[in-house]
Amino acid sequence: MIIGVEDTLENKRTYAEIANLGKMGRRAIRQAWFRLGIDLRQAASREILRKPKGGRTYWIRIKGGRRRRHVASAPKESHANLRGRLRRSLSWKVHGADSMEFGYGVSTTAVNAMPRYGKYVEEGTTRMGERPSIGNAVAAVGDRAGRHFVQAFEAERRRGR
Repeated sequence: MIIGVEDTLENKRTYAEIANLGKMGRRAIRQAWFRLGIDLRQAASREILRKPKGGRTYWIRIKGGRRRRHVASAPKESHANLRGRLRRSLSWKVHGADSMEFGYGVSTTAVNAMPRYGKYVEEGTTRMGERPSIGNAVAAVGDRAGRHFVQAFEAERRRGR
C-alpha cells in the first residue's frame, strides 16, 4: 500500500510553498513520513496482537508434540498472530518527500518478507474473507498523520534558527 498525496490544486499550491522552503521543507516531510511509518507499524502490531479475536478456535501442535488452542480472526478484523512471521514482515520505505510505502515485506531489511501471503491475508481469497491489518492501521492512525507533519515542520523551523 503506497500512501501519498492526492494530486489536487490545493496540494499543488502547498507543494509549491514547500518547494520554496527548499532543503528544510523536504527534510521535514521525509521526517514526517518516517514517523508516520513507525506509528503505522505500531498500530498494526497492536491490532494484530489484540485479543480476543472473533474467529474459529483451532488446536495446533507446538514443539514437543504438545497442543495449544489458537483463536483465529474473523473477517474484517486484523489477522490473528500465530507465529509472528507476517507481523514481523510489516515495514515501510520512504520515497523522498513524495510518498511512503507501507506493507508486508516492503523494506529490504524486513524479517521473513512475505508480500504475496500478506496480500492474500489482507485482501482475502475465494475461501477466506479479508483480514485488513494494514487498512485497520491506516484507519487508526489517519487522524494523527497531520500531527506528524506539523511536528516535523516545527522541529525544522526551530533547527533552522
